Amino acid sequence: MTDWTIQNDRQSVTVGINTRLSQLRKQGLVPALIRLGKDHTRLFLREHGLSFIPNRKPRALVSDHLVWDPVTNRLCYTSRMIPIRFNDLLLHGIAVEGTSPANSPR
Repeated sequence: MTDWTIQNDRQSVTVGINTRLSQLRKQGLVPALIRLGKDHTRLFLREHGLSFIPNRKPRALVSDHLVWDPVTNRLCYTSRMIPIRFNDLLLHGIAVEGTSPANSPR
């Protein structure tokens, strides 16, 4: 699926993240951080029923994709606990950073 564009990301940020995660795994890397630009942060939060970036555990999470990490007090993506950096000023769109399996903290 190499024809994924930023216009597709605006339709569904979650699918854009999942696309990048699968590309990383095909390269043999372990996802370490998901970075979202300002517009994509807003769209992502709307997709998951949140109106702001929570700084404490939300009462209810509508999405199965989001998990609250009580150790770092932040939202993580999926049960793999991939941290999300919201409103990244250096980025317009979506980026997923990966590390080699040997450097993985898991």
